[in-house]
This record gives sequence, structure tokens and C-alpha cells, in this order.
Amino acid sequence: MGASSGQLPRSPMLYLGGGRGFGPMVCCVHRCNAAMDSALNKRQQQALKTKAAIVASALHLFQERGFDTVTIADITDSAGVARGSFYTYFKSKSDIIVEEFWKIDKYYEKYAKNLRKHSTAAAKLLAFTRAQLRYVRDVPGIENLKVLYANQTFEPGSDKVINNRQRFWHHLIRRLIAEGQAAGEFRTDIEPETLAVYFNRSMRGVFLDWCISSAEEFDLVKEGVAFCEQWMLSALRRP
Repeated sequence: MGASSGQLPRSPMLYLGGGRGFGPMVCCVHRCNAAMDSALNKRQQQALKTKAAIVASALHLFQERGFDTVTIADITDSAGVARGSFYTYFKSKSDIIVEEFWKIDKYYEKYAKNLRKHSTAAAKLLAFTRAQLRYVRDVPGIENLKVLYANQTFEPGSDKVINNRQRFWHHLIRRLIAEGQAAGEFRTDIEPETLAVYFNRSMRGVFLDWCISSAEEFDLVKEGVAFCEQWMLSALRRP
């Protein structure tokens, strides 16, 4: 029946599927979208693999030769990627060290589950501090920590891993201090947030002392635990 009869003409699009309506066309669109998603996922996966290869090669070379002697060309050659690929992910070698330190909180979060076995907030803070000192000593190590401190000193901006208050580390210390205040262990004349800032600032001082001193002469765990127990926890306790 024609348009003159009052009925609208059938859309030509209905015939794109060979007389079967939109179905085949929709399927075609879905297939195209799926193909695009698949291609995007493959590119994303390849990008992640490239970045991981750069990081793994860099950390291995830093450990083997020392940070200062390793070049970006050494890293990309070892990773088997183009040299320009490095700058897609990092501005400098030290950025790799910084990125690795952002991952430390994953260990802290995992370890924090062990703190439930301690009955007081002070005991939890001391146990966590001991674990933190051991982890930094054994995993990143003193040479990488030196690189981190140098990077964070000269890098512009305020969003830095070394003192970022959004980190799990900061939130955990603040929570434990608040717990100690609620239990009557710790002083209440200063807010938990401020005390957490003081606590973590003090710990950074211990790590800096380790970087400045010889690792053989400065026992990070022994000195750090003693400092926490005899000074930091004493400052937190009620007068």
C-alpha cells in the first residue's frame, strides 16, 4: 500500500537484513564493537606487558650494577622493547623506584590483619613498625630507598609517595592511635590525624638516618624498634 493510503512507507533500513528487519544489522554492529573491544584489550594488555618488562629489567639491573651505572638504553635493551617505549610510562629511572614504593602499602594492608592478635594499640603499633622496618630493609633495600628520598626531594608537587596521607600506612597509624585513645592508652589532647602525621614523620627520620649511615653500622630494625618503643610510644602515652 502506498503513502497515499495514510500508511508510512516501510523504512529501507528494514531491508538491510535481507527482509528480516534489524537483527542482522544489530548483530553486525555488535560484532564490530566486540572486535574493537578485543583490539583495545589486546593493546592494553600489550602496554601492561611492556611496562612490566621495563620495570622488571630496571630493578634487576639496579640490583646487579647499581642505580647510577644503569642507563635507560640498558633497561630497554634488556626488556626487549624500543627505547622510546620507556618514556611512554616513565620520565626518569627514579620514577620506577617511586612506582615500586607505591606498592608497599599492599604488604602493609596484608600484614595489618596480623595485628588482631595484639591486645593493646601500643603493641600493635610496635609490631607494625617492626614489620615495616624489616620489609623496607629486605625488599626495596637501602640503595633504592636512597633513590626514593632523592627523587621525592627534587620532584615538584605535593603528591608524593613518601608523605601521602591517603596511603594505607597513614590510615592504619591514625586508626591505631584513635583506638589507643578510646581505650585510655594514649593522650587525647591532640587529634589522631595530627599524631599520625607526627608518628610517620618520625619514622621517615629513622629511614633517612639509615640512608645517611652505613647499612653495616646502622641496624635499621634494631634502631627503629628502639626509637619507636622508647620515644614515639612514650610521646603517645597519657601523662
